Order: sequence, then structure tokens, then C-alpha cells
Amino acid sequence: MTAPALSMTSLWILVGLAAIWDVAQRRIPNPLILVGLVLGAGFGAQAGGFAGLGSSVVGMAVGLAVLIAPFAARLLGGGDVKLVMVVGAFLGWRGVLHVILIGAIAHGAVAVLWLLGRGLARQLGRPVAKDPGIPHAVAYALATLAYTLGAVHLF
Repeated sequence: MTAPALSMTSLWILVGLAAIWDVAQRRIPNPLILVGLVLGAGFGAQAGGFAGLGSSVVGMAVGLAVLIAPFAARLLGGGDVKLVMVVGAFLGWRGVLHVILIGAIAHGAVAVLWLLGRGLARQLGRPVAKDPGIPHAVAYALATLAYTLGAVHLF
């Protein structure tokens, strides 16, 4: 397997695990984030030396900078922000901006499906727990896949 293929496969596994964890437990574990940040920076350095490492660090910083306000407004959890930083470590500043914008669209779709699922459960007479919120990592995972597979590019 080539280094770029290994890098993308690693990113897909990381965002997939984060999405599963977010749905199941409403949190994204810090060790998963740490592994992602180290791998993203490592793949960046391997691909482009210091410039590649710099691109990874800038990608992390852009992800943090864009999502810190929604986090402060309690619209996102800290794990979601850190997950986007992992995406930035792998994809750089341009890629993380794509994922954030595509993620905004995906969030709408995930929210509609989430609400429909809860409504269906009520209609079927199943108990519905207090709404813990929408698992944002699912939208970011879908956005990451869409962008890296070339399905959606916005600019």
C-alpha cells in the first residue's frame, strides 16, 4: 500500500471510529484524537518534510480556529472540534475547510434523519430517552469521505 493510500485509509478509520463512538456514547475519546493528530502530522512530515509537517499543523489550527466559536456557544462538543483538528492534520488547511463546509450540509441531513428516527420510535410506542443531541462526528465523517473520495469539492 502506498503512503497516500495508507494515510487516507487511516483517516477514514479514525473518523469512522469517532462517529461510532459519538453515536454510542456521545463522546470521542482523547486517545483516538491523539493517535489521529500524531498520525496526521507524521504522514504530513513523511510526504513533505518540514513543509508537510507545517501543512498539518496549519490544518489543525484552521480546524480549531473555525470551530472554536460554535464550541464556545455550546453548539459542538470539544471532541467534535478535536476530530476536525485531526482531519486538518491529514488534509491541511484547504481540505479541512472543505470538510467543515460539507459537514455543515451533512449536519442538516443527519439532524433530519435523527429527528425522523426519534419520531418513528415514538409512533411505534418505543420509549425515547431524553434527546442527547445530534452526533456531530457522523456528519464530519461523511463530509471527510465525500471530500477525500472526490465526490464534493466546493472551491
